[in-house]
Amino acid sequence: MVFSRRQAKALSECHGAEVRVFFLESRMSPTGIAKARRKFKAMVRDFKPMVVHAHYGTVTALFSVLFSPVPVVVTYHGSDLNKTPNDGFFRDLMGRMLSQLAALGASGIICVSTQLRDALWWRKSLVRIIPMGVELRRYLPMERDAARARLGWDHRKSIVIFNASAPIIKRLDIALEVEKRLIADGVSMELEILRGNTTQEEMPILLSAADAILLCSDNEGSPTIVKEAMACNLPVVTSDVGDVRERLAGTSPGAIVDQNVDQLASALRTVLASGKRSNGRIMAVQNRADAETLDRETYELLLRCARHGAK
Repeated sequence: MVFSRRQAKALSECHGAEVRVFFLESRMSPTGIAKARRKFKAMVRDFKPMVVHAHYGTVTALFSVLFSPVPVVVTYHGSDLNKTPNDGFFRDLMGRMLSQLAALGASGIICVSTQLRDALWWRKSLVRIIPMGVELRRYLPMERDAARARLGWDHRKSIVIFNASAPIIKRLDIALEVEKRLIADGVSMELEILRGNTTQEEMPILLSAADAILLCSDNEGSPTIVKEAMACNLPVVTSDVGDVRERLAGTSPGAIVDQNVDQLASALRTVLASGKRSNGRIMAVQNRADAETLDRETYELLLRCARHGAK
């Protein structure tokens, strides 16, 4: 939840909002939820918020709309409305059902992509499309060899970043097949697989040191790592998922192809052979990826719901 904590900090520091974070630690245990309800009610009595902003649907959003005495804005990020088979059939189905129910009680709804808005069953007219942005002032491109020297990477081999924070949905199996195919064809490359423990300080260095990023997920909302790669001028090769077409519009080199090994391998081979950085940073500004702009849109919606969306 780094991005939600970053946004909470930005709303406080840049827009003067008073923000307090509540983390719903137990989302499966009735006893745990009952305890969380008491803590939440106590926080509300003490803090007296004008509005509650729930990041993610499922239990978190439904908890918020049921127990908050003030208007609730829900932001849907992807796995709350998309299928997540690695969660198991029942948990996946229940999560998506709870997300849909939460929309009925929300005073405002944010979806990070048009595809997620289309996945809602109702209240689509209430939705604002506001992706989570990337801090361009923090994600600054470095010279590739200088970044590699800081990481101790081989200067000759092509390095491709792959985010495997949720290996089944992100399709690590496809990424590994792409790597295997290219190596068999004589391409000197390897995947740098991220497991979700990379810090925000390390990411700009990794993205500057790499030669491309590969994305082949089954589904996404608005993948943050694509915008981070753009900010560091790292070429992106991806399947057509989430809002990548909108985010990457006008960006080159790079490619958006079908989710299969042949097309992904061919596109990645072309990008690596070019040896070029992308124009991603320029396009990130034009294609609404800057966190400062998007946080302002979120703040304005929260303020409007606080003033006019009383439950």
